[in-house]
Amino acid sequence: MKHLFEDWETLQARIQQSRNLFLFLDYDGTLTPIVSRPELALCPSEAKRHLEKLRDLPGAYLAVISGRSLEDVREKVEVPGIIYVGNHGLEIEYPDGRHKKRLSPARTRELKRITQNLQNSLKEIPGILFEEKGPILSVHYRSVPQEFFARISQVLKEELRQWRNRWKMASGKMVLEIRPNVDFHKGEAVREILKAFPSVGLLPIYLGDDQTDEDAFRVIKGRGVSVFIGPGTSLSTADFFLRSPAEVQEFLFRCLQVRRAIGRCSGAH
Repeated sequence: MKHLFEDWETLQARIQQSRNLFLFLDYDGTLTPIVSRPELALCPSEAKRHLEKLRDLPGAYLAVISGRSLEDVREKVEVPGIIYVGNHGLEIEYPDGRHKKRLSPARTRELKRITQNLQNSLKEIPGILFEEKGPILSVHYRSVPQEFFARISQVLKEELRQWRNRWKMASGKMVLEIRPNVDFHKGEAVREILKAFPSVGLLPIYLGDDQTDEDAFRVIKGRGVSVFIGPGTSLSTADFFLRSPAEVQEFLFRCLQVRRAIGRCSGAH
């Protein structure tokens, strides 16, 4: 993978030539650094300012896509007038208040039972953290001693055997998730959102740092630009990489400058 800023002039030209720019941003590890506990991951004020300024430009659209619950990611980012996607695409909220949710009350009750069973089975493990996110349960083990990792995974797998393919386990950075076994992921969310926009003259750019973002990278492939956040040596299908959320802020600032320059040129005519 090539570092994005090494090829900035080429991307800058594409941004300039596009009638519309659509930025899709993951939250944890992309807009904000990964931290020990989910509630401590706060969106930097500078990143918020860049998002607000981009939102206000003509022909610029923004979506924040997260594995967090929709309510949580909206409260963390606190930028009105943009699209928020929670639980890896299970929930989508548009700026006009339209809200799409993909889980029935029966499934919600099932997950409550699964959560109680897991909490009882794993309550002796130090540092384990259960995060209930509506249609998804996240089991964080970043603060758990390594000797317990295998047991946590085993207990989750045993619990899911009882649910006959209605629920599945997925993994992220030091987290295991129980998700409904339905066809959804961040890539599907991107595809659905983009349906509402004419593809001609639209440049979508997706930035993400985790395995769950790879689905979105594949959807964007050939149509836009995908950017992995992390080391350039990582195995990813993304087109480019940026090393850190600090470089993501720099990228947002550069996009802002390019789009502002387009506005000034068109205003001059």
